[in-house]
Amino acid sequence: MSSLDFSALHLVIGDESPSLEKLNAIFTGEDDRYSSQGTHYIIQTKKIDNDLFWLYAKYGAESPYSEVVLNVSNSQQEKNPRKINQVETDKQIFCIYSMKRNSLYSSTQKKKSFLEEYFKSKTSSDVFVKFFYKDPEEFLNYIKKVNKIKFVTKSNLFTADGELYKIFPEPNDLFGLGMPDDFTLEANFTNARVTPLFNKFFKKMVRWKNSCQAESLLCIGQDDKNFEAIFNVENFINRLTVNASKDSKGMYEPSIVMNSIVSKIRGGKDEENSQ
Repeated sequence: MSSLDFSALHLVIGDESPSLEKLNAIFTGEDDRYSSQGTHYIIQTKKIDNDLFWLYAKYGAESPYSEVVLNVSNSQQEKNPRKINQVETDKQIFCIYSMKRNSLYSSTQKKKSFLEEYFKSKTSSDVFVKFFYKDPEEFLNYIKKVNKIKFVTKSNLFTADGELYKIFPEPNDLFGLGMPDDFTLEANFTNARVTPLFNKFFKKMVRWKNSCQAESLLCIGQDDKNFEAIFNVENFINRLTVNASKDSKGMYEPSIVMNSIVSKIRGGKDEENSQ
């Protein structure tokens, strides 16, 4: 049994993560055809539920083309049975989008431009497929505004000498149940301008996460053109690996791949790689 890796990408439609309306326009459940730069795609999409959206495409190009082929059974050259205007769609791409994770998982990163073009054709909106920010300095240099911060911390940051004690001075008596195992702080803003104080505190939260004092950190911001950017170490899965085998003709069975990646996202047992 071989494996197939899916990398997490940030899908932006318009200037933000896609809405359910935009996703429904892309993942219609109907077979589709698309051509770009000499490559031709046969596309299947499916809305699995209100969280998961599936895309499978097989593709190929008319050229390069050879008039002859080699018959490996007898080592003889023969006339190519494929006509120049025919395409052998022997390459595959698998994608699944999760609204809960704000992530587009793709089996290849080489087809970002195809995904951008195809999604744009279905939504009539500008589309960008980006890598997630994992370097805090790069993220802070990019964003100009903040829309959301979500931070999950362990209880040791709330002790009397802990750094968050001044925010919640008596967390151990909050519900009369003793000290919780962890706390979640979620703050939503409307285009709040980045300040030096925010930069300082953001770097502090990153240090807490890196030192394992915090469980996760998510920050959603925008650049000066209002394009969304996400810094995500919220138990972030940068890559998903599923078990999948090719058939005798060297192709993956799409339904098996789809079921495997859905099971993984919903909590299956295949290997996950967190970063």
